[in-house]
Amino acid sequence: MEKVTIYSSITSGGDGSAYNHWVLTLAEAQQLQEQDDEGWAEECISEVETFVGSNVHKRAVRNSGE
Repeated sequence: MEKVTIYSSITSGGDGSAYNHWVLTLAEAQQLQEQDDEGWAEECISEVETFVGSNVHKRAVRNSGE
């Protein structure tokens, strides 16, 4: 299994909730933070090491392709 690092930008659900928006690069996560209308008091990006083909990696690939 090949390890890979992916990134999460915490995104507002618009109803008081928040969720992880997984992407493949730090630049994409930073762009998501800049585009967030509500914004946060500080940058909310995390880095996670996972494996190629894992569910969270598949979500990051799908989100990065949008």
